[in-house]
Amino acid sequence: MSNSRVSCHNWLFATVVSLSSCLVACQQSVAQKGPAPEVPRKAAAQSLPIIPKELPEWDDNETNPMINGRPVTIIPQIQNQVARFIRNNGNPIAAIVVTEVKTGKILAMVQGRSPDSWGAETHTALHVGFPTASLFKTVTTAAGFEMGAIDPEMTLSMFGGCARVNPRGIWPPVESRRPSDGLTLRRAYGHSCNGFFAKLAVNTIGLGPIVNMAHKLGWNNPGLASDFFLTPSPLREPNASSASIHTIGKFAAGFGSVGISAVHASWQYMTIANDGLSIPVHIFKDTVNPDPTKDGIKAIEKDTAVNLRSIMETTVLAGTATNAFKRGRMKLLRNEVGGKTGTLTGSNPQGLTTWFAGMYPIESPEVSVAAVVLLENLWKFKASNLAAEGFMAYYDYKLQSSSALNAARKNGSRVTTH
Repeated sequence: MSNSRVSCHNWLFATVVSLSSCLVACQQSVAQKGPAPEVPRKAAAQSLPIIPKELPEWDDNETNPMINGRPVTIIPQIQNQVARFIRNNGNPIAAIVVTEVKTGKILAMVQGRSPDSWGAETHTALHVGFPTASLFKTVTTAAGFEMGAIDPEMTLSMFGGCARVNPRGIWPPVESRRPSDGLTLRRAYGHSCNGFFAKLAVNTIGLGPIVNMAHKLGWNNPGLASDFFLTPSPLREPNASSASIHTIGKFAAGFGSVGISAVHASWQYMTIANDGLSIPVHIFKDTVNPDPTKDGIKAIEKDTAVNLRSIMETTVLAGTATNAFKRGRMKLLRNEVGGKTGTLTGSNPQGLTTWFAGMYPIESPEVSVAAVVLLENLWKFKASNLAAEGFMAYYDYKLQSSSALNAARKNGSRVTTH
């Protein structure tokens, strides 16, 4: 072989090795994920009780509600008020979970149409087949906050509206200086602007941190702590080495193959309410109440949780859930509730799925609420309306308990609370 051929061969070999090394480095950079968060250990599935598909019905004044002979933390007054709302408005496929933030107690777990009628294998509140939809924008936002790459008032130039993610993955590479072209993170979150979060993920955050944050917030996590059997919510992440910009953008905006249950969503927003400290959710009274300050395990940073809560109020005040809180008694809660909505067509069950997950009161949360409603022909309410009813049921219970307590104090008698 001539010297020129040997030199050419060596040059080609070196070039291929160099390009391969660069490709591997790029793939590792894109796909890099941090260590999985430490979560409370969950007992083996076989030893955990299974919540029945249909919960018993209790009288409003029942002081010791039970499931299969075991006392539960459910407050019948809250449970029944929400159940009546669902039943009186068409009884669709729906579920809502109300959780006490500081203890993890489930105060209400209500469903609409019987799971047997649409093929579910669990109580509707435990069904993980509902698409996460735009609730996933909270994950993307949390990942950005954790990186220190964004803040609530950051602005991105937006062309073409919020409804869709550009299929060619084209966004303005340079930010416009015209205020009319800009959209703040706070406003984009409240209005659930898909293009904003796609651009944010592709240009600023990256896929790896978003997937890592999803694991921190419980996806694909069989150890999500509860005192009953809970199927892990599924997440299928895009392939870091082959996914298009369009695919990654859609994933970050909430169009990925990601499922979630109402119980899981309520746990997530309880964790955010607890400044990023996760505690188990529980429904049985004989389970020890955890203390977030002592027993909580850090899922996300405190600053991340604080920033998330600060933008959640926009959803209710001037965003996608405004209509649910601007009429009648719901106006009482308008300035005190924060959260996130979601809407996406799903296949299990088939139909347009709507979500609301949030907390009350937003400044010092006492309860987290997650509601899911499937919209069908002649639908009467969305998930944000159901969540508003859940918050109002808690508000009414608290008001009544306070009045009863004051009356008891005047009479020198004792009142039992949950």
